[in-house]
Amino acid sequence: MIIGNGLIANSLKRIDSENITFFCSGVSNSAETDPAAFQRELSLLKAQNKENLLCYFSTVSIFNPSKQQAPYILHKNNMEMEIRSDFPQHIIIRLPNMMGDGGNGSNLFPYFLRSIAEGKTVGIFDNTHRELMETELLPDIVNALVSANFRGTINAGFGNAPKVQDIYLYLCKLLDAAPNMKIEKGEDAYEVDYSEFTTLMKKAGVSPAGNWQERVERYVNLYRSQFV
Repeated sequence: MIIGNGLIANSLKRIDSENITFFCSGVSNSAETDPAAFQRELSLLKAQNKENLLCYFSTVSIFNPSKQQAPYILHKNNMEMEIRSDFPQHIIIRLPNMMGDGGNGSNLFPYFLRSIAEGKTVGIFDNTHRELMETELLPDIVNALVSANFRGTINAGFGNAPKVQDIYLYLCKLLDAAPNMKIEKGEDAYEVDYSEFTTLMKKAGVSPAGNWQERVERYVNLYRSQFV
Protein backbone atom coordinates (compact mmCIF):
# COMPACT_ATOMS: atom_id res chain seq x y z
CA MET A 1 0.00 0.00 0.00
CA ILE A 2 1.40 3.36 -1.03
CA ILE A 3 0.47 6.35 1.11
CA GLY A 4 1.04 9.53 -0.88
CA ASN A 5 1.17 10.68 -4.49
CA GLY A 6 4.40 12.64 -4.81
CA LEU A 7 7.88 12.02 -6.16
CA ILE A 8 8.73 9.08 -3.88
CA ALA A 9 5.27 7.51 -4.02
CA ASN A 10 5.13 7.53 -7.82
CA SER A 11 8.53 5.87 -8.08
CA LEU A 12 7.35 2.87 -6.03
CA LYS A 13 4.23 1.95 -7.99
CA ARG A 14 5.82 -1.07 -9.66
CA ILE A 15 6.56 -2.71 -6.28
CA ASP A 16 3.28 -1.84 -4.53
CA SER A 17 2.28 -4.58 -2.07
CA GLU A 18 -0.61 -5.25 0.29
CA ASN A 19 1.85 -6.44 2.94
CA ILE A 20 4.05 -3.35 2.94
CA THR A 21 2.96 0.17 3.83
CA PHE A 22 5.08 2.63 1.85
CA PHE A 23 4.60 5.85 3.80
CA CYS A 24 5.38 8.58 1.26
CA SER A 25 3.00 11.29 2.42
CA GLY A 26 5.44 13.21 4.57
CA VAL A 27 6.26 16.90 4.66
CA SER A 28 8.40 17.41 1.55
CA ASN A 29 9.57 20.97 2.10
CA SER A 30 12.61 21.02 4.39
CA ALA A 31 11.94 24.70 5.09
CA GLU A 32 8.45 23.96 6.47
CA THR A 33 7.66 25.53 9.85
CA ASP A 34 3.88 25.09 10.15
CA PRO A 35 3.07 22.76 13.09
CA ALA A 36 -0.18 21.76 11.35
CA ALA A 37 1.77 20.24 8.45
CA PHE A 38 3.87 18.14 10.82
CA GLN A 39 0.80 17.08 12.82
CA ARG A 40 -0.98 15.99 9.65
CA GLU A 41 1.86 13.60 8.82
CA LEU A 42 2.03 12.25 12.37
CA SER A 43 -1.74 11.66 12.51
CA LEU A 44 -1.65 9.88 9.15
CA LEU A 45 1.19 7.67 10.35
CA LYS A 46 -0.68 6.68 13.51
CA ALA A 47 -3.64 5.58 11.39
CA GLN A 48 -1.60 2.94 9.51
CA ASN A 49 -1.84 -0.81 10.04
CA LYS A 50 0.77 -1.73 12.64
CA GLU A 51 0.79 -5.35 11.50
CA ASN A 52 2.25 -4.43 8.11
CA LEU A 53 5.89 -3.83 7.39
CA LEU A 54 6.19 -0.03 7.34
CA CYS A 55 8.66 1.56 4.94
CA TYR A 56 9.25 5.20 5.86
CA PHE A 57 11.42 7.74 4.06
CA SER A 58 13.40 10.10 6.27
CA THR A 59 16.43 12.25 5.43
CA VAL A 60 20.21 12.14 5.91
CA SER A 61 19.96 15.85 6.73
CA ILE A 62 19.33 14.62 10.26
CA PHE A 63 23.13 14.58 10.52
CA ASN A 64 23.58 18.20 9.43
CA PRO A 65 24.84 20.03 12.55
CA SER A 66 23.60 23.37 11.24
CA LYS A 67 20.01 22.11 11.09
CA GLN A 68 19.61 20.32 14.41
CA GLN A 69 17.01 22.80 15.66
CA ALA A 70 15.20 23.24 12.34
CA PRO A 71 11.50 22.35 12.68
CA TYR A 72 11.72 19.91 9.77
CA ILE A 73 14.62 17.98 11.31
CA LEU A 74 13.02 17.93 14.76
CA HIS A 75 9.88 16.58 13.09
CA LYS A 76 11.78 13.85 11.21
CA ASN A 77 13.49 12.75 14.43
CA ASN A 78 10.10 12.61 16.11
CA MET A 79 8.62 10.55 13.28
CA GLU A 80 11.48 8.07 13.46
CA MET A 81 10.96 7.67 17.21
CA GLU A 82 7.22 7.12 16.75
CA ILE A 83 7.88 4.42 14.17
CA ARG A 84 10.40 2.61 16.34
CA SER A 85 7.94 2.72 19.21
CA ASP A 86 4.69 1.80 17.43
CA PHE A 87 5.61 -0.30 14.38
CA PRO A 88 7.42 -3.55 15.28
CA GLN A 89 8.23 -4.25 11.63
CA HIS A 90 9.74 -1.19 9.99
CA ILE A 91 12.39 0.05 7.60
CA ILE A 92 13.37 3.70 7.90
CA ILE A 93 15.34 4.81 4.84
CA ARG A 94 17.14 8.12 5.26
CA LEU A 95 17.38 9.56 1.77
CA PRO A 96 19.82 12.08 0.28
CA ASN A 97 18.89 14.62 -2.42
CA MET A 98 16.58 12.90 -4.88
CA MET A 99 16.38 13.38 -8.63
CA GLY A 100 13.26 12.31 -10.49
CA ASP A 101 9.98 13.07 -12.20
CA GLY A 102 8.41 15.91 -10.23
CA GLY A 103 8.94 16.75 -6.59
CA ASN A 104 8.86 19.78 -4.38
CA GLY A 105 10.05 22.93 -6.15
CA SER A 106 12.10 23.97 -3.13
CA ASN A 107 14.34 20.90 -3.31
CA LEU A 108 17.89 21.20 -4.61
CA PHE A 109 17.49 20.46 -8.33
CA PRO A 110 14.15 22.14 -9.01
CA TYR A 111 15.37 25.18 -7.07
CA PHE A 112 18.64 25.37 -9.03
CA LEU A 113 16.93 24.85 -12.39
CA ARG A 114 14.33 27.53 -11.77
CA SER A 115 16.92 29.95 -10.40
CA ILE A 116 19.09 29.48 -13.47
CA ALA A 117 16.12 29.91 -15.81
CA GLU A 118 15.03 33.10 -14.03
CA GLY A 119 18.54 34.50 -13.61
CA LYS A 120 18.30 34.57 -9.83
CA THR A 121 21.31 34.64 -7.52
CA VAL A 122 21.87 31.39 -5.64
CA GLY A 123 23.57 31.39 -2.25
CA ILE A 124 25.81 28.35 -1.67
CA PHE A 125 27.98 27.48 1.32
CA ASP A 126 31.58 27.06 0.24
CA ASN A 127 32.09 23.62 1.80
CA THR A 128 28.70 22.02 1.18
CA HIS A 129 28.53 18.56 -0.38
CA ARG A 130 25.39 16.61 -1.22
CA GLU A 131 24.81 12.97 -2.11
CA LEU A 132 22.59 12.47 -5.17
CA MET A 133 20.18 9.61 -5.90
CA GLU A 134 17.66 8.88 -8.64
CA THR A 135 14.13 7.95 -7.60
CA GLU A 136 14.17 5.20 -10.22
CA LEU A 137 16.61 3.32 -7.96
CA LEU A 138 14.20 3.27 -5.01
CA PRO A 139 12.22 0.15 -6.03
CA ASP A 140 15.44 -1.85 -6.35
CA ILE A 141 16.75 -0.43 -3.07
CA VAL A 142 13.57 -1.35 -1.20
CA ASN A 143 13.45 -4.81 -2.76
CA ALA A 144 17.08 -5.39 -1.76
CA LEU A 145 16.39 -4.39 1.86
CA VAL A 146 13.25 -6.50 2.07
CA SER A 147 14.98 -9.51 0.49
CA ALA A 148 17.81 -9.19 3.03
CA ASN A 149 15.21 -9.13 5.86
CA PHE A 150 16.58 -5.77 6.92
CA ARG A 151 14.70 -4.06 9.73
CA GLY A 152 15.61 -0.77 11.37
CA THR A 153 17.12 2.48 10.12
CA ILE A 154 19.60 2.87 7.28
CA ASN A 155 21.36 5.80 5.63
CA ALA A 156 20.86 5.54 1.87
CA GLY A 157 23.72 6.74 -0.29
CA PHE A 158 26.62 5.46 -2.34
CA GLY A 159 29.26 7.68 -0.74
CA ASN A 160 29.95 10.06 -3.62
CA ALA A 161 28.82 13.55 -2.62
CA PRO A 162 30.01 16.32 -4.98
CA LYS A 163 30.29 19.94 -3.88
CA VAL A 164 27.01 21.77 -4.28
CA GLN A 165 28.69 24.62 -6.13
CA ASP A 166 30.05 22.08 -8.64
CA ILE A 167 26.52 20.72 -9.12
CA TYR A 168 25.22 24.24 -9.72
CA LEU A 169 28.03 25.10 -12.15
CA TYR A 170 27.46 21.88 -14.07
CA LEU A 171 23.74 22.66 -14.36
CA CYS A 172 24.63 26.10 -15.71
CA LYS A 173 26.87 24.44 -18.29
CA LEU A 174 24.13 22.04 -19.35
CA LEU A 175 21.64 24.89 -19.67
CA ASP A 176 24.15 27.17 -21.39
CA ALA A 177 23.62 29.81 -18.70
CA ALA A 178 26.00 32.18 -16.94
CA PRO A 179 26.48 31.27 -13.26
CA ASN A 180 24.95 33.67 -10.77
CA MET A 181 25.95 32.41 -7.34
CA LYS A 182 27.07 33.92 -4.08
CA ILE A 183 29.54 31.78 -2.17
CA GLU A 184 28.97 32.03 1.57
CA LYS A 185 31.12 30.91 4.48
CA GLY A 186 29.35 28.43 6.69
CA GLU A 187 29.48 25.14 8.56
CA ASP A 188 27.21 23.11 6.33
CA ALA A 189 29.56 20.18 5.77
CA TYR A 190 28.75 16.87 7.43
CA GLU A 191 29.51 13.19 6.99
CA VAL A 192 27.09 10.29 6.79
CA ASP A 193 27.96 6.64 7.35
CA TYR A 194 26.70 4.76 4.28
CA SER A 195 28.75 1.61 4.87
CA GLU A 196 25.86 -0.69 5.82
CA PHE A 197 23.82 0.49 2.88
CA THR A 198 26.61 0.16 0.31
CA THR A 199 27.43 -3.35 1.54
CA LEU A 200 23.81 -4.47 1.16
CA MET A 201 23.43 -2.81 -2.24
CA LYS A 202 26.65 -4.35 -3.52
CA LYS A 203 25.37 -7.81 -2.60
CA ALA A 204 22.10 -7.05 -4.38
CA GLY A 205 23.80 -5.57 -7.46
CA VAL A 206 22.12 -2.17 -7.04
CA SER A 207 24.14 0.88 -8.06
CA PRO A 208 23.68 4.20 -9.85
CA ALA A 209 24.41 4.28 -13.58
CA GLY A 210 27.41 6.50 -14.24
CA ASN A 211 29.22 9.25 -12.37
CA TRP A 212 27.35 12.18 -10.87
CA GLN A 213 27.82 14.38 -13.94
CA GLU A 214 26.36 11.75 -16.26
CA ARG A 215 23.41 11.21 -13.94
CA VAL A 216 22.74 14.94 -13.55
CA GLU A 217 22.83 15.40 -17.32
CA ARG A 218 20.35 12.58 -17.76
CA TYR A 219 18.08 14.11 -15.12
CA VAL A 220 18.16 17.49 -16.85
CA ASN A 221 17.44 15.99 -20.26
CA LEU A 222 14.46 14.05 -18.90
CA TYR A 223 12.83 16.56 -16.58
CA ARG A 224 14.03 20.08 -17.29
CA SER A 225 10.74 21.02 -18.96
CA GLN A 226 9.00 20.71 -15.59
CA PHE A 227 11.12 23.41 -14.02
CA VAL A 228 12.46 25.64 -16.79
